[in-house]
Amino acid sequence: MKKNLLTITLLLLLPAFCLQAQTMTMEELKAKKADLEAQQAAKQAEADSFNAEIGDLAKQIQIMKGWEVGVSGLVGLSLGSSNNWQASANPNSSSSVLNIGINGFANLIKEKHFWRNTLTSNLAWQGLDINTNDDQEGSDFLEDRTVDLLIFSSLYGYRLNSDIAISALADLNTSVFDFLSPGTLDIGVGVTWTPAKVPNLVVVVHPLTYNFAFSGVGDVDSQSALGAKLKATYTYTFPGNIVWSSNLSAFLPYSDEKFPVEYLDDDGVTTIMAEEGLLNYTWINSFNIADIWKGIGVGFTVGLREAKFEHPDLQTYTAFGITYGF
Repeated sequence: MKKNLLTITLLLLLPAFCLQAQTMTMEELKAKKADLEAQQAAKQAEADSFNAEIGDLAKQIQIMKGWEVGVSGLVGLSLGSSNNWQASANPNSSSSVLNIGINGFANLIKEKHFWRNTLTSNLAWQGLDINTNDDQEGSDFLEDRTVDLLIFSSLYGYRLNSDIAISALADLNTSVFDFLSPGTLDIGVGVTWTPAKVPNLVVVVHPLTYNFAFSGVGDVDSQSALGAKLKATYTYTFPGNIVWSSNLSAFLPYSDEKFPVEYLDDDGVTTIMAEEGLLNYTWINSFNIADIWKGIGVGFTVGLREAKFEHPDLQTYTAFGITYGF
């Protein structure tokens, strides 16, 4: 009887002993977790300290090294010909296309001031003869220019703090061979935002900007107006060493005054008179798979521009080719 009673008592107390053992194990796990979290916090604080020091050293290096200059180029070339190739729409023909693009910058970054200069230019030519057997000559190589673009900006800023600076900007948008015919030139002052956490972003807001719009078409006079200038440039590197560069520039006139504009059709004959203001924007995006082999890569650029005083429709251009960075 006593033996049975002892057995029953042990059976009743066993769950309590198991619970106590489980509770002790849980406490040990919690203590270990807390210890690891404390070690993690200490390591994170140490890593943050290293990152801050590395950032300060990088900033000092940038300030001490003076001017930083870079140039990248894009070249696209295509040559084609056919001789009695009956499956072709033009069995006897020849064609040639050459595209050259240049992107450059020259920056001086100091502790209290900066000077940022950028240049974008793109030129393209084509030659075409749809029938090499007739007596009529087609256009020769490099004879017909299809793209002609020149954009230059110079931004100077004096820092109020690490992110905000008082700035002045000169921004030119025109072509190489038809310089300022047409084209625009913006000169203004305001503020520039260069966030320390996003080092490749520059945002310009200049509420006092004078815009000069050069006509170069027919007898239409050039115009000018006071307005606001907005400009943003950004560069980002995606996985796979794909570099994206974006440049957005816009002018918003304070006056809604409009003036006559002369448009030419595709044949360069018919003219249409319209009334337009000086609102305009340009947005250029470049994608470059950099350094595939010894600095050589592949690049693609697309440009959008809307300026009603130049043309009633949206202006676009694209370029694709081999790139090289210096």
